[in-house]
Amino acid sequence: MSYRIYSAVLLSLSFAANAHEQTTTDKFTPILNLGGHYLHSQFDYPVARLANALETGQMSAYQQGNAFDYVDIGLQADWTDDITTLVKGSYHGEDLGNEFAFEQVWLKYNYEVNSTQMLTTRLGRQNIALGVQNLEHSHQWKFAVEPLIMRASVGDGWRDDGLDVSWQHQDKHGWFAGIGVYDGNGFPSAKSSGLNAVNGRVGWQGERSSFSLSSAYFNVNGRATKQSTTTGHTHSQASCQQASIGQVCFDGSTNISVLEGQWLWPQYYTTVSGEAWLKQENGRLFSPTGDVDYQGTLTGGWLTVDTQLAFRFHTFMRVESLAGEHHLVGANSALIASEAGIANTDQRPYRVGLGASWATSTGMKLTVEGHQEHINGLKNNLFVVRYQADLWSLFDAYLLK
Repeated sequence: MSYRIYSAVLLSLSFAANAHEQTTTDKFTPILNLGGHYLHSQFDYPVARLANALETGQMSAYQQGNAFDYVDIGLQADWTDDITTLVKGSYHGEDLGNEFAFEQVWLKYNYEVNSTQMLTTRLGRQNIALGVQNLEHSHQWKFAVEPLIMRASVGDGWRDDGLDVSWQHQDKHGWFAGIGVYDGNGFPSAKSSGLNAVNGRVGWQGERSSFSLSSAYFNVNGRATKQSTTTGHTHSQASCQQASIGQVCFDGSTNISVLEGQWLWPQYYTTVSGEAWLKQENGRLFSPTGDVDYQGTLTGGWLTVDTQLAFRFHTFMRVESLAGEHHLVGANSALIASEAGIANTDQRPYRVGLGASWATSTGMKLTVEGHQEHINGLKNNLFVVRYQADLWSLFDAYLLK
């Protein structure tokens, strides 16, 4: 987290502590989650690169068989009815880099505009409202396998340091809107000083349906696209300060728009949801090979059907696709496109997945899912069993009462 954002959160916490004397609620919720998985795949999963996407690195394949995923540790504090803070860090296993990172550190304040409307400000490190799935941490996703267009657009999810302000009705029905400004330290932006990303959204929430349109702009100053291997879950990028063989850098701007919707059929215990993504980039690509003008477009999305067959038992299906177009103008453009991994624009990856999950009242969850994917000319079948536990809920249910 940037120093100024971190300092602002700490200062805000001091105000929260003073307001604590007038609190109407005292609630501290510890967070202690654990996750692991079993993976079987015909070929490497995930693929090192998506052939038609300008990614930031080359992903390493996950270990086949059983593997440890993560431990989440944190604390959510409701200081008053209107002030909430969250500090949460995650340690990830070997497949995800063997690293610990503070992934959410924020202060939230609710301001009652009138009896029906509310403004909410959130300061700090947070998941950004770009569609619905990006708002959730990957540990809470329905499928363990990330959608193709999401990986190509924001890596393992857009999480950033900044300030978000949103407006909604207090009963959370009707229209809502929000805007945020962020550092833009990670993909699809790049590490640089100042605020480099802005996001806005508008939507509507009803009893059985909802939709929203969100859009983000990123100022990109030297984002590296390096062919060397990186881990599947990283918060760092290669540097563009010095040109190196096999590395292509992008300078310019990135725009991402997401249209999402959800429909509930209570008589069938079924929810249908989907997201459509559009990513547009404009600028230049440069490497020791040359310097060319670049325009790129990615389109894709997914549709999910979730049916509750019994209490705490769900089945779900997802279909998804990804398409890309890239235009390079200048000397050695074909060679630079090959170096950047975007030479095969005729590749249109798609994937179909089926899954089922069962959860207990004490925070235990078991998910089984299978996918068939067609990526980079290969058909791959993969099978994942994911086991997750909310250890604090388990302790609270059996040991603390």
